[in-house]
Amino acid sequence: MKLSEWLLASEENQNIYQNIETFYRKGGDISGLATLEVHAAWEKVLEKHLARKKQSRVKHIIRSTYKYAAVLLIALMAGYAYWNYNNAPDAIANEKIEDEGIVIVFDNGEKIKLSSEKKQEQLLDKDGNRIGERNGDQLDYSGKENLGELVYNTLSVPNGRRFDIVLSDNSHVYLNAGSSLRYPVNFIPGKKRQVFLEGEAFFEVSEDKEHPFVVTSGNMDVQVLGTKFNVNAYPEETNINTVLVEGSVQLNVTEDEKNANSSSVLLEPGHIAHWDKDSKSAKMEEVDTELYTSWMQGKLVLRGMRFKDIMKKLERHYGVSIQNKNKELENRVFTATFDVETIEEVLNTFVAETDFDYFIEKDQITILE
Repeated sequence: MKLSEWLLASEENQNIYQNIETFYRKGGDISGLATLEVHAAWEKVLEKHLARKKQSRVKHIIRSTYKYAAVLLIALMAGYAYWNYNNAPDAIANEKIEDEGIVIVFDNGEKIKLSSEKKQEQLLDKDGNRIGERNGDQLDYSGKENLGELVYNTLSVPNGRRFDIVLSDNSHVYLNAGSSLRYPVNFIPGKKRQVFLEGEAFFEVSEDKEHPFVVTSGNMDVQVLGTKFNVNAYPEETNINTVLVEGSVQLNVTEDEKNANSSSVLLEPGHIAHWDKDSKSAKMEEVDTELYTSWMQGKLVLRGMRFKDIMKKLERHYGVSIQNKNKELENRVFTATFDVETIEEVLNTFVAETDFDYFIEKDQITILE
């Protein structure tokens, strides 16, 4: 079949075809492709592109040659042939991608997904007891019925979202995108207040001298009495970074990994501790804490960061997946701050400094060689 031969000829052909198929799935009418006149159509493409180059979702380098026009029009005709041959719009139209949402896992393994439409709801355990309440993008476990035992919930926040929790002691935890927190439904008198973090969160801990608050991430414990601090503990990162805004915290090796050589680190306000997961030790330096907490206002702050590390932040912040085929770009260092910009605007900022091509298909971004 001509279509199969053309698709197998190159990866570029496959990408072009996928873009056509995506357009059709979104309701685009491609039936008119069969009557296209190649040269006239290409002239219109050039004219439209040059007039709207700055607003284009995909940055292209246009060259004055009909070689690419021929390839494009062959692809369009192949797409039409496929559409006409299969003639099954219902199957494509009914395809729906389900958004990844906020998920709570109860102690018994039961999972519930918080509705994106329902902003107010009660959280009940398996016995029907009220354990918390949802109010918008916040879960509140204060003022709930005391269960009398240590029962844990786990809240998972997907990329592109943020969420926060008010714990039973009124401590406030703000979770960044791509993070999860395991926490007791209620803290037990005589026991330390311990939660388990994977990802990034900002903590405002209620003071309780008799019950220290402990945040466990990997092989590190952050122990506090009452304070405000940020912990960045994404699993793919080499270090666990703790920034202290006010109060005092102490960094320790977790109980099951302590030995005779283990030591504690006392962190001072306005400082960051870089905890090395391998050596189980920390280095401290003074920092501007706002750079590390601005994510709570939706900001994305990059300071002297390599592009391959920036991609991870972009994926979490915007809920996208990025494939980079431009290896020379990976180690380029950038400094920037973004607030309300779209992902296209962010990428175009980098393009302005170091020229590269990319295209976007739904939540998939491909950076070309």
